[in-house]
Amino acid sequence: MRRLLGPILLAVATAVALGGASARADDIRREGDYGGVRPGAPAEAKPGKPRRPPPKDALSWLGFSAKDGGAELFAQARSSFTVVQWVEKGQVVVVLEGLRRQVANTRRPLDTRFFDSPIARVTARAIGARAGKGAAAHKAGIELRISFKDPKQAHELAVRTATEADGMFYAYLSAAGAPTPNE
Repeated sequence: MRRLLGPILLAVATAVALGGASARADDIRREGDYGGVRPGAPAEAKPGKPRRPPPKDALSWLGFSAKDGGAELFAQARSSFTVVQWVEKGQVVVVLEGLRRQVANTRRPLDTRFFDSPIARVTARAIGARAGKGAAAHKAGIELRISFKDPKQAHELAVRTATEADGMFYAYLSAAGAPTPNE
């Protein structure tokens, strides 16, 4: 036991002296704490090779933020695009017209079931144009399918677009939380 304790204490003392095992109070998060994302904030410059920007016609970031029992989704691209939406079979379908491609991570679904928001899942995929035979007509773009925890709550989302300080174009889609009994 003493043979093992000596090297372990030496390793811990070395790590603390070198700053490897030091933990500041602001670095420690409690379970369940989540700082969220901040769209539009300029990226911090990192040393090394500069990153190549995504293509202009690509969805470069799809994000989610839970807010006051509601939710805000945002889509980011280098160039502007238009947002068309409708409700279909208990889901909200949003087409980001003018975008043709997706960067790799935007192809992954967003699983938002565990947040305090009405939205359960968001998926994205590239689609072609559609004429209006039995379905909503739209131009080619990226289709977002937004599933709600309760399909009866599916409704069109409030849309706001902006070019932010980082030079990227954003579409913000807001879903209000479930109404309280007093509303």
